[in-house]
Amino acid sequence: MLGPLEVRRGGQVLSVPGGKTSELLVRLALEAGLVVRTDRLVEDLWAAGAATTQRNTLQSKIAKLRRALGEPPVVAGGDGGYTLTVEPSDVDALAVLRDAGAAPRLLDAGDHRGAAELCASTLLRYRGDVLPAAGDGEWVLPHQARLEEARRILVETGFAARLRLGETADVIGELGAAVAASPYQEGLWELLITAQYRAGRQADALATYQRVRNQLADELGLDPGPQLQQLEHLILTHDASLGAPTRTMQPFDHDPPPGNLPSMSVELVGRDTDRAAVSDLLTGQRLVEIVGPGGVGKTALAIDTGRRLNLANDAGAGGVWLARLDTAVTPSDVIDTLIAALNVGGETALFERLKQNEALVILDNCEHVIDDAAALTVRLLDSAPGLRVLCTSQVPLGVDGEAVFELAPLGLTDAVELFTHRANAQRKHRPSIVDDALVDLCRSLDGLPLAIELAAARTKTLSIDDITRRLDDRFNVLSDPTSRRPERRRALKSTIRWSYDLLFPDDQRGLWALATFAGGASLPAVESVLAALDVPATAVIDVVGRLAARSLVIVDDENASTSVRYRLLDSIRAFALDTMTDAGTSERALAAHAEWFAAAAASSTQGVRSSSQATHLAFARAERANIDAALAWSTTTDPLLALRLVTGFGWAWVVLGDSRGAQRILSALAATGDAAPPRDRADALLLAAWIEASTGHLELARDHIAVATAMADTINDVDLQARCSYYLAYVVSHHGEFRQALALTDRSDALYAGLDRPWDQAANWLFAARAAISASNQERSVDALAHVEHWLQTVDDPWLHVRHDAALGELARIQHRFDDAVDHIGRAADTSGRLGFQQTEAYQISSLGRAQCQAGDYQAGSATLQLAVDKAEATGDVRLAALARVHLGRVLRALGHVPRARTVLETAAAWHRTAGGGEQAALGECLLAALDAADGCADAEERLIAILDNARRNGDAHVEVFALDAMARIAADTGDIATARDLCATADRRFEAASHFITDIDRTDAHSVRQTA
Repeated sequence: MLGPLEVRRGGQVLSVPGGKTSELLVRLALEAGLVVRTDRLVEDLWAAGAATTQRNTLQSKIAKLRRALGEPPVVAGGDGGYTLTVEPSDVDALAVLRDAGAAPRLLDAGDHRGAAELCASTLLRYRGDVLPAAGDGEWVLPHQARLEEARRILVETGFAARLRLGETADVIGELGAAVAASPYQEGLWELLITAQYRAGRQADALATYQRVRNQLADELGLDPGPQLQQLEHLILTHDASLGAPTRTMQPFDHDPPPGNLPSMSVELVGRDTDRAAVSDLLTGQRLVEIVGPGGVGKTALAIDTGRRLNLANDAGAGGVWLARLDTAVTPSDVIDTLIAALNVGGETALFERLKQNEALVILDNCEHVIDDAAALTVRLLDSAPGLRVLCTSQVPLGVDGEAVFELAPLGLTDAVELFTHRANAQRKHRPSIVDDALVDLCRSLDGLPLAIELAAARTKTLSIDDITRRLDDRFNVLSDPTSRRPERRRALKSTIRWSYDLLFPDDQRGLWALATFAGGASLPAVESVLAALDVPATAVIDVVGRLAARSLVIVDDENASTSVRYRLLDSIRAFALDTMTDAGTSERALAAHAEWFAAAAASSTQGVRSSSQATHLAFARAERANIDAALAWSTTTDPLLALRLVTGFGWAWVVLGDSRGAQRILSALAATGDAAPPRDRADALLLAAWIEASTGHLELARDHIAVATAMADTINDVDLQARCSYYLAYVVSHHGEFRQALALTDRSDALYAGLDRPWDQAANWLFAARAAISASNQERSVDALAHVEHWLQTVDDPWLHVRHDAALGELARIQHRFDDAVDHIGRAADTSGRLGFQQTEAYQISSLGRAQCQAGDYQAGSATLQLAVDKAEATGDVRLAALARVHLGRVLRALGHVPRARTVLETAAAWHRTAGGGEQAALGECLLAALDAADGCADAEERLIAILDNARRNGDAHVEVFALDAMARIAADTGDIATARDLCATADRRFEAASHFITDIDRTDAHSVRQTA
């Protein structure tokens, strides 16, 4: 029960009905082996309705549970109470409560291994939320709290046991993640601080204490608990009860090792893991190099690592020496800088000094003198066996035996923490910054510590919003004119310029080419732009390789077996765009970028409608930012190219459910004026209309199809006329005009008779089937799906095939094969989700919810319909969200959840009225009118009459039956029995035509009307 409910008997998984039956099982299982009184079960499970819930209701659920659990029965008892006759150890929730009590006892008894293993195995029982099948009654809250407390005990006990077993290094990393997930669990902080101390990291331990103290004060207004406060005191006094550190952190009992490291004026934030990694490398390697882009914090990490090694007396008696090579130019400059750093008399004295004791030399900023720095490093290591060298550079030295550590930008959480530290230091006499926009700002700064610190310096005079708004001119904002540091350490542009000036001309053009791409690029795409910048294809691989080696290009190779992408940090991209503009080559590069994507667009529609669909959809999805960038350029510079882009990628946007597709298409179309040929304009309008209809803008869709139809008639394009017909059928179906939709698909089929258009024929017949099913025309539904199957034999389009599977499910609903309907539609929804057809998936989930209700599983059906609402809103398909709400409201009303049903139906109706209608809009109005009638509203009957007349005109038997039943209830309640009987009789005659829409609970409601009459 510690996750999705799962019951096994004899190794076989049993299916337990959802709703109250599952809740009953959970309630009995939590007291397995004990009698739970009948009145207690009723009170817990039915809560507010307990007073009116009959014992036979509970008995029916007990009977259903017994059937599900099989023979011999494991639910015993009768009127007095019931018992689940299983061992408590067979119930995961009870087992973890038992183990959570046993694990601390094992730890106290000294069985550290046993405690660790017990905690680890028991925590595996947690598979997600606890007791999710127990419903939302108040009775479950104490049980959930006990189980969460058990999880807390097991986590803390497990870490404590492993710490006592000596697994200090592993535990520190895991505890860091644990406190991030549970920041107010002080027991975890105590363990992390203790582990850091035992690892010989006293400074880290004290910094962690300071961190939790600040966090508790800032977020909760609390001080650390007494145990945490006592722990800080024990660390400061090196109390023996904490255990001996693995490396001495005691104050030196003699003079500390020599060195020239500067004192760090501010704390290094977010680099604990990186510092530990570099320190570990230095324990086994004599040459370690920290590489990364300018501004990422290589120097700060190197100095901090050296300071901590010196403090721990781990750098050797020779100490730690820093040589900054920023101003070095020649080989002599390089060695002279090191001589000056150690303050020795010359080269001979330098090597003699370094031979005497173990020492660490830090060579900082090697990238511009890389060959000379490499040569000096080799000489140093060869002549001084006890020496270790730590280098910082944008590119590796390329020396045998080097250990390269690539320093990445800060993660978002650490970036926010760094910004907050630095900004609060600037604002000593003002409140700490707490701003919702801070996360967005830090995300825009690429995680570069230099950029973050420069932005934080601006908080002296600017707000977070002010800084964010000015990032379009980031190099003006990201500088600190008050700083006295060297230029490239107080201005981000100077830092990047330093790196840029070291590049070969082709490599500079490589940065320009990559800067044209908004979301990264594949190698062929980069090649196409570099060709426009006069870089030969044979040089492209080397260009990209050198840029990546200098950490100026990020290589995304998660799918290295199939594709690798290259991208720039935003700051480097902004710099490259500026320098490309200054060089006068922007238009050439941007034109090549747009042309490359236009070439891809030319094959997109055909590719999406083929067995290669997944590849083409993945391209459209991954390149969305680049396509938008190409559109932004071409709309103003080459509108006809923009139109090629949108008509090429338009169908991919349809399948992906990209709600912004119509806006892109219409903007490109408007930019062309009268320059585009009629056929191209009509193609664009049809694609826009499809997306508009999918997102609920039905009138716009009608208007655009009307314009496209007029163009098709003017140029007498039969193929275009046929497409206009079935696109319009798609739109009018959303209005519930199913007869018109069938007439339009018939016309389209006739027009296609002389053309070879198997894909369009399959699509046309699918919409014919959908309209026939919605119109309750079983004969036409079967015929249309037979045509679909015929055409799909020659069309290998997964999107069409999955819609066909869903249509088979809808046909099963007409034929009252509701279990088959659930299978077909469920499979279609799963496939759509797996293939990324988000909008299609949401529609099919809506259909699945209705089918589940018709199959008798109302709890699952209502949950599925709510999921459909959520998914539709997530994709921007407000039309579908309204449709799903109508059906959800219908189920909730039938289940007796009237207030929630009204809320859901009113939300749907409000959208339908604004949009001018939509699929099942009439049903939503009918259900609301029925609710109003039950509340005695005076105009409810008049509204129902209007709804009934409209349903009859459109052949909508579904709405007709509901309206007749609601009107019959009004007549019966007012004593007009003759009218009520007539209305019931009419509803009975129309029932068969609508029966595939009607569920058992709808029938029960209608039956009560007939009984009243």
